[in-house]
Amino acid sequence: MSPIPPSRAERMCGAGLRRLALIAAATACLGGCSAPVVELPPSLETIRILRNQNVPAMALGPFAPASKDVGHSISIRLGILHPPKGRNFAEFLGATFETELKAAGKLDPAAPLQLSGVLTESRASEDIKNGGGSLGARITLSRGGQPIFAKDYRAETKWHSSIIGALAIDEAFVQYNALYAALVRQALSDPELVAAAKR
Repeated sequence: MSPIPPSRAERMCGAGLRRLALIAAATACLGGCSAPVVELPPSLETIRILRNQNVPAMALGPFAPASKDVGHSISIRLGILHPPKGRNFAEFLGATFETELKAAGKLDPAAPLQLSGVLTESRASEDIKNGGGSLGARITLSRGGQPIFAKDYRAETKWHSSIIGALAIDEAFVQYNALYAALVRQALSDPELVAAAKR
């Protein structure tokens, strides 16, 4: 027995429900919504880079924001993205380095070589049509407590932003979150950093 096609009224009702769902999603953040940044899994690409370039094992030093205005929260429309577990975004950057180094077998708390960082830029914004975000940090390598290398790194991204607030906020948070893995990969694959680490 073939299914009975929905009537015009049923189709209109279904369309209306879908519109209501979109309106509900769009207004979900009208009172302001807050969410923690998602902790990132290891990147297979970064692990491959670390192993192929034979980067020596290293310890992690402190990661701090360059100023009190950097690294505490990201606001998109009425949504606020904050660091996980009460940390600032500088410490989250350090945690991302830790995840990648540990997964590649390159993390050794007792190693004389130490990597640390200062978060210099943390930004995400959108104008209803387009969004953009950037993350910057100065990464320092030390050996035996003495700095041997320091360099500024910056990751940037752009995306199309939805007119629907809830969708725009979610996309902005996803795009911003991905900047951490991108900056870590950029630093750990930098021939200058790798050469300094091997000296």
